[in-house]
Amino acid sequence: MALPDAPGAKSPAYSLETNNLTNLVTYNNSPAGLSINSAVALQAGALFAPITTSTPADAKRWSTVQTGRDSHMELNSALLYMNHSCNPSLEVDVQEMVVRVARGRDLEKGDELTFFYPSTEWDFAGPFRCLCAEQGCLGEVKGAKHISAEDAERWWFNQHIRALMQERDAK
Repeated sequence: MALPDAPGAKSPAYSLETNNLTNLVTYNNSPAGLSINSAVALQAGALFAPITTSTPADAKRWSTVQTGRDSHMELNSALLYMNHSCNPSLEVDVQEMVVRVARGRDLEKGDELTFFYPSTEWDFAGPFRCLCAEQGCLGEVKGAKHISAEDAERWWFNQHIRALMQERDAK
């Protein structure tokens, strides 16, 4: 877990032992901030890690993952450092409480570990500009509420997000 001693470098809040990520994840301290990379290669759709250290959160925060219409959780592990991508390497399934390799691509050792934030989040209190530069990038990440039904077909979403989209589109 050696990180560069660059000015402004951030230290991780969690040991890789937490949630048994020692053999799966490495930390990366880049100019964009702290992130995590894969220490393994896995096929598309494979189990990456169960989520074993989460706790319910009393409110939505930058660090939480939405688990239902009005519920959120803290991951309490290095998984906190998964960044957003419009072409994610992982999927966070809050019903099954697992992180899987994204269905559309294999995971290679060294790949940055990312997920599509709107797959769990309905509406962001603080939208942000996406930096993934992937083809079809959202540009601004605001939550699934702001993604049309047609565009939503491009990504995997959790059940609570699909239900909220169906409610929205039925109106």
